[in-house]
Amino acid sequence: MKMYEEILDILEEKGTATIPLICREINMRSSNTLKNLHAIEYSYIKSLITSKNEIFLMKDGLVSIRPEKEPVKLTVVLHGYPGPELRVYIDFVKKRFTYFEWHLDSPALRPILLDHLPGSVENFKKKLYALNIWDWKEDYQGEGIIVDGTSWFVKLETKGEIYERGGLDTFPKEWGKFLRSISSLIGKNIS
Repeated sequence: MKMYEEILDILEEKGTATIPLICREINMRSSNTLKNLHAIEYSYIKSLITSKNEIFLMKDGLVSIRPEKEPVKLTVVLHGYPGPELRVYIDFVKKRFTYFEWHLDSPALRPILLDHLPGSVENFKKKLYALNIWDWKEDYQGEGIIVDGTSWFVKLETKGEIYERGGLDTFPKEWGKFLRSISSLIGKNIS
């Protein structure tokens, strides 16, 4: 786990925290797992939080996750020709998700059982921060007329803002990682 992900975990548990509290928590966790024999220093944590100021907010000695970056809900819709249409709805507050798959051009099928268990909303949330959905362009369109491409829509609701992104057969550079993360969460390959 990356250090900033550990800080995110601590802030998820505590809400806001001081840098000394974050240092203490990280050092306790690393001594419990024996992965680090050296104590993490205050200056390192402060430097990391300052360098990740797009995610962390430091005010009056308290560190928190920026409201415009703290996910509340995520909706993903994918539709390719001739189908299927996929919808994933993730509620980060309730820590659950729903996955729907429609096959509009085929007869009704029996329910499909997944061959493995779905992933964790908490783990997906950690991956989401690295995908920078808030930095994606609002609209991705390819050149020319596209008749049978893949259309997609992503709506990320945070505590401070709503980001709506979409496109047709053109994707942000993080798209492959995004689909792998969604696939890992729902327990089914959608790439």
